Amino acid sequence: MDFFSPGLVVMLQFGLYKPFLLAGPLWMLIQEGSGGLAFGTMILFYLGFMVFFYIGGFFLEVRNVFFTMFLFLFMALFKILIVLAMASLQDFVLSGQYGFEDFLVQAVVYFLVWMIIYNLFRKYFINESFKGKQHIQ
Repeated sequence: MDFFSPGLVVMLQFGLYKPFLLAGPLWMLIQEGSGGLAFGTMILFYLGFMVFFYIGGFFLEVRNVFFTMFLFLFMALFKILIVLAMASLQDFVLSGQYGFEDFLVQAVVYFLVWMIIYNLFRKYFINESFKGKQHIQ
């Protein structure tokens, strides 16, 4: 389960690009180093996540709940597809490990963790000057 990506989504939703550029690559390299697949799996995942975030931002408001649900559904599916593709390139056999249930669990975990982080961030970490700049209600 990936519990860090919702935090990155919150950073992007609030326009915190500098912390995102510091935390994102660090987390990506930690996940890359701890995995058993060839180098590049998590790089592809996070690049796809950022592309989908910015392209989806043209069609929906990035703080919209529907946008966030679509983003997490995409991320859960994209993660499974990337892992399966990289495993097949290395001739690994994943016997039923990545199924529809895993997709749904990951998407629900993404959304629940995002809800917690988003609400905590809005309540405790945004001061009045930041609220005025971002027009948060």
